[in-house]
Amino acid sequence: MGDYRFTGSLSAPVVDGWVVKESLTLLAPDGLANVIASSEPVEEALTTEQYADAQGEDLRNQFPSFKELSYGPAKMLGARECFVRRFEWSPPDREDDPVTQIQVYHVAAGRGYALTATARSVRFEAVERILISVLERVRISEENPEIK
Repeated sequence: MGDYRFTGSLSAPVVDGWVVKESLTLLAPDGLANVIASSEPVEEALTTEQYADAQGEDLRNQFPSFKELSYGPAKMLGARECFVRRFEWSPPDREDDPVTQIQVYHVAAGRGYALTATARSVRFEAVERILISVLERVRISEENPEIK
């Protein structure tokens, strides 16, 4: 993995009452694997575990074929307390071609962070080390002002 690190440079005015969601997508050269890092506003009192549990419930409701492979705490995002879920599901248009995903969850300062690494299940083992390496190296910027 190279030394190149992408840091976003966009900014926008926030209209009163609107919320800010952001995402960054890293796409494999062949387009068959990706990592998406995103953040969204959450209630200040929400914990990382509560956020991860709610995200898991959403996955179970959204994907009838959802199968959780593992779930638990881990240190990621620069040694922050996180929860990591590994799961498999089949897109409705490709029920015989499931995908495997790893999601990392963290909450800080009223923001919920979710990192999602995705690849077709038949190919996942071949790209797993790369995906995990990317997930482990994602950081939350300390330089930007807090966005609600």
